[in-house]
Amino acid sequence: MLACTTRGGQAPKPAPAPAQKPITPQPRQPPKFTDSYDQWQDRVVRDILNVTLDVETAQASNWSTVYLKDVAQELDEEEPSTSRPRPLRIDLADRLLLARLSLSPSNMNDDDFEMATVLASLPANETAFEYLGGCWRRERAERFKVVAKKDSDAAEAQKRLAGLAEIKALLVSYIGLVLQDPSMFPQDHISGKPLGALELEPLLIPNSTPIPAGRLQLGDVPSLLNDLAIRFTPSASNDYEGGLDEILLPLFTRWNSHLLTHKLDIGGGPAASANATPSWRDILQAVQSLSEIKLVAATLPTLPGWDLPSDQGQQQAPRLEYHTLLGPLLRLSTFPDGAPSLPQAYFPEPTSMVRGNIDSASASLRGTLHGVQTSLFRIFDNMVRASPAARGAVLGYFGRVASLNAKRAAMRVDPNTVSSEGYITNLHAILLRFAEPFLDAGFTKIDKIDPLYYRRSSRIDVKEDTKINATQQESDAFYSHATNEETTPPNFISEIFFLCAQFLHIGPMHAIKEHKGIGQQISHMQRQLNEMEADQTWRGTPQEAATQAGIDRYKKKIEQWRSHHLAYEVQLLDPDYLAKCTSFSNLVMAWLVRLVDPKKQHPHVRIDLPLPDVTPEIFRMLPEFLIEDITEFLSFTSKFAPQVLESSSQDELMSFMLVFLSTPYMKNPYLKGQFVEIMYYLSRPTYTSRNGCLGDVLNFHQLSLRYLMPCLIHAYIEIEITGSHTQFYDKFNTRFYITQLFKLVWSNPTHREALKRESQVNFERYVRFVNLLMNDTTYLLDDALVHLGKIADMQRAMDDKAAWEAQPATERQEKEKLLRQYESTVKSDLDLGHESLRLLKLFSQETKEPFLAPEIVDRLAAMLDQNLHVLAGPRCQDLKVKEPEKYHFKPKELLSDVLQIFLQLGPHTAFQSAVAKDGRSYSQDLFQRATRIARKTAIKTDEELNEIAAMVSRVEVIKAAEEADEALGEIPDEYLDPLTYDIMRDPVVLPSSRTIVDRSTIKQHYLSDPTDPFNRQPLKWEDIVDATEMREQIQKFLAERKAKHVQASLAQHETAAASQSTMAPAQGDEPMKVDEV
Repeated sequence: MLACTTRGGQAPKPAPAPAQKPITPQPRQPPKFTDSYDQWQDRVVRDILNVTLDVETAQASNWSTVYLKDVAQELDEEEPSTSRPRPLRIDLADRLLLARLSLSPSNMNDDDFEMATVLASLPANETAFEYLGGCWRRERAERFKVVAKKDSDAAEAQKRLAGLAEIKALLVSYIGLVLQDPSMFPQDHISGKPLGALELEPLLIPNSTPIPAGRLQLGDVPSLLNDLAIRFTPSASNDYEGGLDEILLPLFTRWNSHLLTHKLDIGGGPAASANATPSWRDILQAVQSLSEIKLVAATLPTLPGWDLPSDQGQQQAPRLEYHTLLGPLLRLSTFPDGAPSLPQAYFPEPTSMVRGNIDSASASLRGTLHGVQTSLFRIFDNMVRASPAARGAVLGYFGRVASLNAKRAAMRVDPNTVSSEGYITNLHAILLRFAEPFLDAGFTKIDKIDPLYYRRSSRIDVKEDTKINATQQESDAFYSHATNEETTPPNFISEIFFLCAQFLHIGPMHAIKEHKGIGQQISHMQRQLNEMEADQTWRGTPQEAATQAGIDRYKKKIEQWRSHHLAYEVQLLDPDYLAKCTSFSNLVMAWLVRLVDPKKQHPHVRIDLPLPDVTPEIFRMLPEFLIEDITEFLSFTSKFAPQVLESSSQDELMSFMLVFLSTPYMKNPYLKGQFVEIMYYLSRPTYTSRNGCLGDVLNFHQLSLRYLMPCLIHAYIEIEITGSHTQFYDKFNTRFYITQLFKLVWSNPTHREALKRESQVNFERYVRFVNLLMNDTTYLLDDALVHLGKIADMQRAMDDKAAWEAQPATERQEKEKLLRQYESTVKSDLDLGHESLRLLKLFSQETKEPFLAPEIVDRLAAMLDQNLHVLAGPRCQDLKVKEPEKYHFKPKELLSDVLQIFLQLGPHTAFQSAVAKDGRSYSQDLFQRATRIARKTAIKTDEELNEIAAMVSRVEVIKAAEEADEALGEIPDEYLDPLTYDIMRDPVVLPSSRTIVDRSTIKQHYLSDPTDPFNRQPLKWEDIVDATEMREQIQKFLAERKAKHVQASLAQHETAAASQSTMAPAQGDEPMKVDEV
């Protein structure tokens, strides 16, 4: 087919399409009301209430619409002129409802066929609440229909909504009444169902049984409960009629009983059984759903059982979690005291479990625990937000729990007299969530925290608690005088802050102590098990089976303790919980520093040192646990979860520790020791940092660069006496941490300059530090080397197999046990002793003058001589043990460090004189032996050994001079120091005993013990006075002695000259030649 073309041979262009007019969208017409109001109310009353006054209508619905015959007859008499079928009206709704609710199949009368049919057609086993709930639901549906048409006729819609409101009000009232009193209407025909308030449970806790379509559905519950709360909460609109409590209380009673009866825990446990439904999750979610309704949340703290009666004593603390409204939910945790089956279920055999399985089990439990604590917080938060009265009741509950559990802060407490770990810890977790808005990194609300809270509020009583730096009398006076201004209630931030601190005190801190105790128990039992297994004497005896069974039972017991230990760690080592605790700790530290800041601007303007010596009164009167708990928590976290602290503010931590290490504001030296421990553990290597999260901060923090060295020296001194029954051993642990911190920062010249400055500015304190360092070194090395000798002896005895086997088995076991004890002692002593010796070496090189002080130098020289004698003397081979590295014994390093101190102090005459004075260990031969060993092992250069030899030569000259001095005769006893028996150069009189001693002697004693050594009475240095008369007598005696010495020297010289004169050759004789002598 040929295409049509134009004359030009081209196809014609198609004609353009006609332009289309834009389509204007027509506005959608709202649906209109098509029936009259009377028609509408007849229908909606029939549909909502499912009733009729017309028998034919009932018959047409197959009797599903209930015919109210009695009402119809009554109305026929009252309103005979009304048309038929009789229309239903809203004003009849109350009458209709009463008639419908009064129907019961149990009242069936066979004589009345119609009524019998009506009753027989009623929904089977339908309760009054179920019927009313269906009506409420249908009213709601009708309301939506009217609202959809309100734009077409607002006045008509408003009229119909008003009518529906009347029906709804009736329905809500009747629903509330039948929930409160199910016997109000006949329900004796109901079987297998709870009646009353418990009918709400299936709507709050779904089950597998489907809900019929015409009844209340799960999604209807919030709206229905809100309607009930509005109707049955006392207010002016309902003539202050209550009743909501009667609806809620049966639910809580049932749920709490269920939780406690079935001992439900978050690990599953008994909840898996068929009769343990609902689960704890269902109940917790139901309570949370209830609390989402503001009026319900406001009502919860008013319910009976919200708290224990105020007249209950402290012994009622365990009842809190069993007999208060939310107690059974608050005790859900992983702690063994509240969930005894959980540890074994999740950690059945910890020793054989791989770490991955333990971590997986812990993570699973923590996930569940987070859900529990989040739901609990939302419940409490909803109550706090519901009304001021509810907020006050919640705060009152926290305060009551804290008051009843004050015993938990004690060192030892009977667990039967306090609440469980989980209950208190969950409340603490809730408080931490309340505190989150003011735990921001910038501490923007820190000025809202009231420092006089404890005086303003009686919620937390701290009157009997130890104060930071005040006596009990001072504390009583302070807290008994509150001004009018201080009687105003504290703000919410202050309430949460101090409650949070209190629950930290009685909650996790107690749990941490229990965790530590369990760990110690496991270690103790493991040592006992090792000893039992090492004892093989029962093998082959009649008791073998019984003994083996006992060992197996003991192993099982250890495994149970390990399971408990891991269960504690689920909560205590939860990273999220620790992070919140750390944030709160940072706020407490910043707030405490702000209190002592003269400018009151910290942390927004960083505090600077030094601070005034006078402690601010408000700070002095605070309970000591505010600082102690923070340090204990940080100590625990630094050991077990240092990674948590890496993301927190180390700057705030450093400021806090340096401020209170450098001031006299805290009277408890134990706390300062805790600061040092925290610094040490946070400076240890981690996976992410070679120096931990604090190691580098120590070398760059501005306050640290100026004050770390003085603070560590001061802490070293103060930790000498902590007041603890274990203070002797505690001080060595703390001082070991201090030595490691010194090592960590020693390469920083700024820190070394700070050390020099401290030795000059605070010379007396620095000398005391040197004295204590020297005491520790002496004790630790002596103890270690003595025990090392015992280990060597025992090893040699065990090498003689025949003689060893010949000893009785019990004796061998006893010696082996003793050997293990020696080995443990030696390792710890050598670790700290060698570190202390290294510190002496470093410090004597950097700051020599304090080491040459009269009260130090003699003892230092004697200590060094003694250690040199042990390491290089004739019996040094007695220290030769097998595997010395096993005991951390490094004799070459020890000898090198001792010789290095001799090298550093050797050029000083005072030190030479002190070495010469040591008649116990010093000898020229000893140094010659040490020199040979040092040269052989190449621990010192020839130049250094020559310097030591030169020092020994000078010591020998001094020693010879002293021996010549002694040859001049006895010194009168009254001139001799009664403790050292050296002649006194600077005699002083002690105030209480009136004894005269040399100043250097009493100063040396005073450095370690501020008492009079002759009667043990307290001694103040400023009370010591010069013995001027005695000094003059001694000086006169020494001058006469010196004159005698000069005369004796001259006489000896004259005698020698005369002797040479008599030996001179006669004239003409030749003198004797040297080679002829």
